[in-house]
Formats: sequence, structure tokens, C-alpha cells
Amino acid sequence: MRTRSLPLWLLPFSLGWLANTAAAYADDSGAPAAGAEQATATMSHGPMLGRPRSHGMTVWARTTRPAELMVKYRDTRGVGGWRSSAAVATTIEHDLCGVVQLKGLAPDAQYDYAVYVDGRRQFPAGDFHTLPDPQELKDPELNPEGLFNFSFQFACCNNQSPTDGLGPTLPAFDTLNRDVAGKVDFAILNGDWIYEEDRDYPPEAWRRQVGLTHEKSPAIVDVMPQVCGVWQNYKTYAARAQNLRAWHRRVPSYFTFDDHELVNDIIASGETGYRNRRSVFRDIAIAGWFDYLGWSTPAVHQQPVQFGRCRLADGSDVLFDPDADFSRLDLRQAGNLHVLWGTPDSGVKDVPTGDVVGGDPNARVYDIVKVIDPHRLRITPAASATGESAYTIGRRSYGAFRVGNCEFFLLDTRSHRQLHDLQRPDKPGLSMLGNQQADWLLRAMQASDADFFFVVSSVNFMVPHVGGGGHHFDAATKDDAWTAFLDERERLIDAWDALGKPVFVLTGDLHNSFAVKITDKVWEFAAGPHNSVNHRLSDEGDRPLNGAFQHGPRPCEVRWSTTAWDDIPRDQRMFPHYCVARVTNVLNNPVELGGTRAIAYPKPIVTFTFYNALTGEPAYAESILSGE
Repeated sequence: MRTRSLPLWLLPFSLGWLANTAAAYADDSGAPAAGAEQATATMSHGPMLGRPRSHGMTVWARTTRPAELMVKYRDTRGVGGWRSSAAVATTIEHDLCGVVQLKGLAPDAQYDYAVYVDGRRQFPAGDFHTLPDPQELKDPELNPEGLFNFSFQFACCNNQSPTDGLGPTLPAFDTLNRDVAGKVDFAILNGDWIYEEDRDYPPEAWRRQVGLTHEKSPAIVDVMPQVCGVWQNYKTYAARAQNLRAWHRRVPSYFTFDDHELVNDIIASGETGYRNRRSVFRDIAIAGWFDYLGWSTPAVHQQPVQFGRCRLADGSDVLFDPDADFSRLDLRQAGNLHVLWGTPDSGVKDVPTGDVVGGDPNARVYDIVKVIDPHRLRITPAASATGESAYTIGRRSYGAFRVGNCEFFLLDTRSHRQLHDLQRPDKPGLSMLGNQQADWLLRAMQASDADFFFVVSSVNFMVPHVGGGGHHFDAATKDDAWTAFLDERERLIDAWDALGKPVFVLTGDLHNSFAVKITDKVWEFAAGPHNSVNHRLSDEGDRPLNGAFQHGPRPCEVRWSTTAWDDIPRDQRMFPHYCVARVTNVLNNPVELGGTRAIAYPKPIVTFTFYNALTGEPAYAESILSGE
């Protein structure tokens, strides 16, 4: 593992950093502090790092007004001096978020960087390290594949509520910044970066925030005004947590979304005909997620969420949008269609009327049968009322990336999920992923020559999630995990076992950590929570702390776990953990002391080490060799 300290070149700017930070994060609005010059754009949030590569890095930031965003960076070895990225425009359509690609970087090199808005330097700045390049490491005898060692941190669940976790101080990130930043190559935040706050933030407040002086809004806000609350949710979470911001400007991350990025306990967004407030909020939330976090996900399909206003007629299966051009819609990249609930509170965690009362009478989940012409779609089921509705067409948000001899698959476990039945969890054909995503996953894994597979699922695999940690939940439908989709789960396990290589399912959602041996080749490692209240064993199917466990047709072995015993009061159930996975491919065996010479291990090793996030003390480790 590498160790890095704060670059010396940043120290002279400490006073400027403090002043800028006080202005940028003076409140949760995302706007400059009172009295700031509104005509001058500044960086309100960021920077954040993502998608690390051997020769590139991605930098995200948000500005207070539409502006040109650019990054200056330099190799700390003094090679080449300061360089400038291409400029990108931040626009109100994406809540002034911008993503800058840094290209042509040296591999395995340390860089300093700073964000510039309209040519003016912003603070705070940061640093990062690029991945090694296998082509430069190949040795025909000692390391023919150019392998290298790397590590990454993963966990989930950043609840900042003081009643549902450790509050906005996020002490786990103090530990991560102290002990882990600079020692890992990247991080995976496996869902629930936010929990629902400010979801009722009104469009008129958002317009004031971004400097719109009249009532005109971009189309995304006109069609789905609740996206303003989603955007505000991210700004609130980033503004309150200085240590979270410090982590993201130094450690590049990948992200999945889970239910709280969308709306708590969202189910059946892929179930044709299903009517539920939560289910049809999916695309509003995902559009906001891509602006704030999803830019770091290497999605297989790039077609974004589609949206508009349509006319529907009672009993008709034709959707008509005079402003659309459906001839440009690629149905292979599209998800299904939702007619939106349409109420100002449709994205909040809970509403007094429940999830099936109120809303647009046509609000439900639809399949697109065919494109009739540029303005009309044939859908199923038929509409149940005549009128105008807002609708969205979902996107496919899953993707993959590779590091060395390891393949990573970032799954979307919420968008295409069908309605499960707790009375028939083994119902044949029932899918959490949707057939298209499941087929893509298995085809890609079977075609890969990777030594290890990491399947990143935001929900748990072998352990059920049947309770709410002490809050009320709907016992008729509550199981967020794969244990409600046993037919699909078993098909995946059999396919993975047949690969003959280790498959590690990295999971989140449950507020506990555990290591589970499923077969000799297939493992589950759940890590978290970062900051949320821990769940109890009764929320997890009364699994054992360790030992034999079975929920469904397949027995497994819980090797180690954390939990909160049921007699612990909710406000005392605060035991955050995280995991660092290290892939050991080579041994440094130099001819001369202090040198480097990589010799490849015949059997590469992956070691998962879990840590107490309050103390940084190791709690458990498990190592798996390839070929075993």
C-alpha cells in the first residue's frame, strides 16, 4: 500500500482554503454565502475524484452559476510542469454539475490538482495517484502479464440523521482519511450515499439558488420538478460533512445507487402495471444521481433518462407526446416507462396518505410495446384515465471496469426489479436484475479472462433484509435482498461456480458487515455501515453471528459478522465498519535493498480485511487464492 501526506504546495493556501470553504458551505442551499457577488461563479461543491485509470482521472465539481470548469494538474515529480484540461460548461439542466476528464497522465504517478471556474482558481484542491500500466510492467520471465498489487475500500450507508446514525459528523470518514486515504487505489460506495432529506425542496427556491431571474425553468424541472429536491439532497449531504468532502477529493470512487438514492424501500419498478408512489420515482432520482455521483459509473449504455408530457386516453394503449421524437429512442438501451406520481412530496421518505393513494390516476409502471411514430408509443397496460401526464423512460445504469487481472461489475438492483412474493420467493423466472442485465452480466463474465470477479450488488445476497432496524415496515413485502428472488440467485450461483474462478459478491444495504462462504468459488462480503444505525439479527432472518446458515434452498457458512443484539436501544446501535480488499499479484523481490522487482505469484491472492470504523482496528480478515 502507498502512503501519502498532504502536499507541501497546498500549505500556503490554507487561509484561502478556509475562507473559500466558509463561503461555499455557509448553508445547505448550494448558493454563495449572503453578500457574495452573485454574478461571479465559484465552486460550490467538490472537487470529487472518480474512474481512476493508468493514464487518466475524472474530476467532478459544481458551480454557483453557469460557468466554464477546468482543472490544472501536475506530476509531483516535476515532470512537465502544470497542465490544463479541456474546459467543460456547467449548465442549469444538470444543476451546474460538471465533469472534467484528465487524459495523457503518467501511470503509477502522483498528481496535485486544482479546479478553476471561469479562469479563477478554487479551493480546496487535492491530489491523486494513477494506476500502473501493465504494458510497462511486463517481464517475460518474472511477470509476463504485467500484474501489479492494488487495493480498494468499500462500504455503504452514510445516513447523516442523528436519530438513524451517528449524525453529520461521520466519524468513520475521520478514520478513513487518517488510515486509508493515500493507501488504496480507489473506493466503492455501494449504495445509500444519501438518505432522503430536502426532497420537498421547491422549484422556486432552486431557481433563486441557481440565479434564474424569471419563472422559466429547464425542461427537466418543468416535467419533473421533484428533481430539485433530489439535487438539494446531495448538496445538503456534501455541505454538512467536511471529512466526507476531504475523502472524495483525494480518493477516486465508484458508486452504485440503492433505495435511499431513489426512495426508501422502492420495489417493483420493473413490474408492468404496478402502481406505487415509490416505484415511479425511480427515473427522477436516477437523473439526479448521474449528475452528482453516477458520472463515475462506466455504464454499458449511455442513453439518458427520457422525459416529457403526454396525453393518455382512458382504455387506450397509445401514449402521445407532440414534442417528442421517439424515432430517436433506442429501445435496446431504454428501460421501461413510468407515468409519474406528480405530487410535490412524491420523493420524500414517507407520506401520510401512503404509497397507493393519490397521485396521477395513470401513474404506474408500463412496458413500451413499440414505437408507432415520432410522437406516439404503444404501451401496456392501457391508460385508466383521460388527461395529461408527466412520464419518464428509464435508462440502463449498470456497467463494468477492469483493473489488472480483476473484473468489476457494478449492478443495478433497483431499476428493473419485479414484484417479489414472500410467500413464493422461489417463483420461477422472477428477476431482480431484469433479463437484459442478467444476460449481459453472465456473458461478460464467461468471456472474461480475469483471475477474479467482483460483482458489486447494492443489496445482500445470502442474508435477508426483512426488518427496518426498529422502524415500521410493510411485513407483506419487506425483503430487499436476493433472498426474495431465489430462482435468479440460484441460477447466478450455479453459473458463477461453473466459471472455476473466485467470484466475490460485494453487498450493502444491511447495516452490518459479514463474510459468507457460499461455495468453494463464490463468496459474499458485506461491508458497512459507514454511519447508519446497525440492524439487528431479527432484521436479518435471525442469522447466526457465524456458522451454518440457510435462507432458501442453499446452505452457506457465515464466517464472521457484526450485528446489534436486539436488547440494545436504537440510539446505541452504532458500530460502523468498512472493508479494504487487497489484490496481491506480485512479490517485490529486489536484487538490491530498496529497489523494486516484481515477481508474479503462481496463484494471486485477494485479502478482505474489515475494520472498526471508529478506532481503525482490524476486526477480521479472509484470504482467497485463485485456483482454489
